[in-house]
Amino acid sequence: MNDQMKVELQKGLKSRPVYIPAWYRYDEEGSRLNDVCLEQCTWYYFHRFEVKLLTDVLNEINDCVKESSMLVDLGSGNAYKTRLIIDQLLSTHERVTYVPVDISQDYLNKTAEGIKAIYGNKLDVKPIGEEYITALKDIRFFISIKQDDDKLLVTLDITDTFQKQTIELAYLDPEGYNEQFDLSSIRRLNREMGGNIDISNFEIKNELVVKSSDSQCSYINVWMEARHNCVFDISKLDLTVKFEKGDKLYFHEEGGISCKYTIEQIRHLLNKASLGILDFWVNEHVAAVVISRK
Repeated sequence: MNDQMKVELQKGLKSRPVYIPAWYRYDEEGSRLNDVCLEQCTWYYFHRFEVKLLTDVLNEINDCVKESSMLVDLGSGNAYKTRLIIDQLLSTHERVTYVPVDISQDYLNKTAEGIKAIYGNKLDVKPIGEEYITALKDIRFFISIKQDDDKLLVTLDITDTFQKQTIELAYLDPEGYNEQFDLSSIRRLNREMGGNIDISNFEIKNELVVKSSDSQCSYINVWMEARHNCVFDISKLDLTVKFEKGDKLYFHEEGGISCKYTIEQIRHLLNKASLGILDFWVNEHVAAVVISRK
């Protein structure tokens, strides 16, 4: 972890309400737990419908891609979904450059080695272990697009927010997959930063926050709530964190995670950013959008 990340972590732990940055969950163990949650949690609908939609439109995605392409994967994880696209590209392209970007360098290295073993010389794999923004600056992709044929494929959750229970259960499932993923950030804090936070003193909760205007999207808040007054030390950050009964520790920054959009919100957001829509596909829960600069 670099110095800036430590500063961000300290800032969250000193804030009221207390929070741990969302990216802190994604060390090697957290990344593994996230992929387990995506693939095994029966309540988490988004991953299944995302894979289904991408599979249905692979030919159209391939048509958007020129020869000698670079495929940049922001938040690659185990690259399960991206392999669908790689397989399709390699069916019509002799060689593809693949740049997986992930904040967990250890997990990224394992993913990159696995991908190399599968595709061999057909795929030039160039992993970058950084946060998105830093990586985007490093590879000068999309932020400074200068070619008309550079494109960004984004998948977005368009589940109707009237399905409140369905959405909330997707992020706090009865099987406990999400809970283990969320708590991995606390375990990491205890392990790496000398913390002594006792998880049993807290109860994990979540809530869908609905926003109906075109300029704001809905999102999920996830936190753990103190069952009683308690005090914890985080020695390597020289911090003492106090909780009164009912105080919350959020697993993300203000503004929530896992945003939910209406079609109108997606179009408004892209128009505001001066981005054009080249292709737009939807199913029951997911929109996949191919974007370029206008």
